[in-house]
Amino acid sequence: MQWMPLVEFVEQPLIQEDDMFKKIIDIFIARLGKRYCGLSAHQLVSKFDDKLSTLYFNTVDDPNLNCQAS
Repeated sequence: MQWMPLVEFVEQPLIQEDDMFKKIIDIFIARLGKRYCGLSAHQLVSKFDDKLSTLYFNTVDDPNLNCQAS
């Protein structure tokens, strides 16, 4: 097993084709940049099972949010 750079990982076709997985990666990247706070329910369909699921996240860089990650 070998680690790959984050940029290379997010460019993988499986990641690019799956809305839920892309959003999870976006959340991780935003959290690393301390630009993420709060949660809201959003419904997405994953290519893994083609089922509607709820993912809790908030908009990154929302100008109405005034918070920083701790």
